[in-house]
Parts: sequence; C-alpha cells; structure tokens
Amino acid sequence: MRTPLLLVALSSFTGCDSYHFVLGTWRDDTRRPVEALKHYEAFLESRAKDPRACQARLRAARIYRGWGRYAEARRHYEAAARDFPGMKACADIAALSLLSCPDYFPLDRGRSWSYVDSDTGGKAMRLDWEVRQSSGPAAASVRTVLFAGDKRLRESLESYAKRDWALWRADARPAEPFLRYPFGQDQAWSGKRGKTEVDWLIMSTTETVTTAAGRFPGCLKVRERDRRYPATWRYDYYCPDVGRVKTTVGGPGFENPNTELLRFDKME
Repeated sequence: MRTPLLLVALSSFTGCDSYHFVLGTWRDDTRRPVEALKHYEAFLESRAKDPRACQARLRAARIYRGWGRYAEARRHYEAAARDFPGMKACADIAALSLLSCPDYFPLDRGRSWSYVDSDTGGKAMRLDWEVRQSSGPAAASVRTVLFAGDKRLRESLESYAKRDWALWRADARPAEPFLRYPFGQDQAWSGKRGKTEVDWLIMSTTETVTTAAGRFPGCLKVRERDRRYPATWRYDYYCPDVGRVKTTVGGPGFENPNTELLRFDKME
C-alpha cells in the first residue's frame, strides 16, 4: 500500500520530523511494526525532547518488548520515565512497564501455578496459586491453597502490586519489596517482614532452571536473608513471563532444593 497522500502533504507543512512521527504511528496502528520502528527511531534521533517523543518511546518500547528485545525496550521506557517529568501519565506508564520488562512476576488474570516440594514431587506438599482479580500489570489478588498430600490445609488471598520501582507483597504489614528495579546482578535492597529486617540481593540474571514444569532460561536468582539468621538464607528463582519457578535453602557452601514449579497456565 502506498503512503496516503495526506501524509505526504503533511510532511510539506510540518517537516520531516513530524512526518516520521505520523507515519510511524500509522504503520504501527496498521500492524507494520518493522516500518513503524524505523520512523519512531528517526523521529527520536532529532526530536528527543519533543512532547510527542514520550509516546513515540512507549510505542517503540512496546514493539521491542513484543520481540523479546528487552534491552532496547528498557532504553526507551527509561528515557520516557526520566525525560518527561511534566507528562506524568506517560512517565508513569513507562515506569510501570519497566517492572515487566521482562515480566518476572506476571499478574494478569487467568494465570495459575502449582508448586510442589522437591523431595517428593508433591506427595508431601502442594501449593496452588491463581490470579483471581487483576488490574492488568499493576496489581492482583492471588488465591493460594496449601495441601499436605490430599489434605487441604489452608486457603488465603494475597495481594501483590508493581509500583515505586518494586514488586510488593502489598497485604503484608508493612508491604514487602521482594523484587526491585533495575533487575541487575548485585542489586541489593532491604525491607521488613513484620518487625524483622530482611535483605535481598540479585545474585544472577542468567540462570537456567529445570523443574518438573520444564526448563526455563534467563532467570533471576534472588537471595533473601533474615537478619536474625545470618548463616542461612533462601534463594528464589524468577523466570521471564512465568514467575517464580523454584525456591532453595542455602548457606555457606550449600544450596538444597525446597519447592519447585509443577505446572503453570495463562489465558491466551
């Protein structure tokens, strides 16, 4: 399809920069992401501070993210969150999107997970999770059901949220920041579990984890340490677009499996 005459005419009045923005959005809206991206990048190269650049960055980041090219997506999201303080709505979308780029803890409705103890494969323990209420990527309520063998022991509803550059167990008092952006190796932070001080540290961002549910590459390995017990800690493994897949117990010179993902599902 040829470029509409209206767009050609528009370029003569507004210049090539606006032409790239308008044509980029048109290509994007008509599902031509490769062409759209070329125009977005051309627009941003010369008009990085233009008010329309925030939208262009969000759109470019969405395309890169859809292709699994997270580094390029983060570059645009970070610029949108940083460079447009007067455009709060756009900057807020960018900041939230960074917490799901990639998505190490999906909160969209229809997600479910089953975890089992690694020793018996679920004969001793199974924990089922299911997202029951969701506001998209920002927050969700998760129903958890704990089984000992076939016996149902406990059911509860937990709340999680992505905000303020972290992923939170929101119904804890106080809220617990169990993951914090940027999701890079050696990223460290602290918080409280009740009155107890807890420290977190991202040990690795490139783990490949095998569980009963399959093999998952590109995972975070996060150490969680209760300050009351400095000689032992726990590791949680979070994998892109899946969530937590494995938990182990560790200490100096050892790491033992505890729980692992048996299966997971999501609405298509």
